[in-house]
Amino acid sequence: MTARQVAEFLGLHENWVYDRAASGDLPSYKLGGTRRFRREEIEAWLTARRGVPATAPVVATRAQRPAHAGHRQPRLFGE
Repeated sequence: MTARQVAEFLGLHENWVYDRAASGDLPSYKLGGTRRFRREEIEAWLTARRGVPATAPVVATRAQRPAHAGHRQPRLFGE
């Protein structure tokens, strides 16, 4: 399978697949200069990951971020 096919199979972005494969978290191999995936290995990886909390950091929106004491956002264009 290609990274695009794995991304479609998992319902994730192709960049996420490349990043996880490069870090060794997602099983893959390189064939020439392209990264390839075995469906059986992806399915086994997915089965093993079920019930494991997501490791992706949660990014707070600006409204959710705590205000820092003494910190003020710079004004742009004389606002």
